Amino acid sequence: MTIGFAPPLTASESMVKAFYKDEYATIELDESIPCIKLTLNGVPRYSEHYNFVQMKRLELMRQEIRNYPKLHMLTDSRTAGPVLDEDVAYFRGHVMPEMEKAGVRYLAIVMPSSKFTQLTIREMIGEVTIMKVQFFDSIRDARHWLRKMTLL
Repeated sequence: MTIGFAPPLTASESMVKAFYKDEYATIELDESIPCIKLTLNGVPRYSEHYNFVQMKRLELMRQEIRNYPKLHMLTDSRTAGPVLDEDVAYFRGHVMPEMEKAGVRYLAIVMPSSKFTQLTIREMIGEVTIMKVQFFDSIRDARHWLRKMTLL
């Protein structure tokens, strides 16, 4: 009789914990930074779906901010499509203020290639006053920047 062992997790695998997943969004906690990573793919089914995904992100944020006083946000929008104007307004008027109120100070966004979707994302950020938002072309650069912000 032989006993097999599962291969050990790599450092990055053991530091990332899944929280929510559907065909549009994946929300994870990356303890190595620490940050909440939202990966978007395509477009939400409808505005309520978009709002639900954002509420799940805020739920994880509220749950983890006590464990990580310097909790950051990372949005991977490389394969995201544009959202409706009402979704832009919801993000600007509800999601961003909730993040800032909770103490999140850094948001890294990996941008899609679509110029229209880039414009929509920039519109969503609006005129932030507390949080620093930085745009990136790669996940690697975004993660590197957030790690540097953790050391400040």
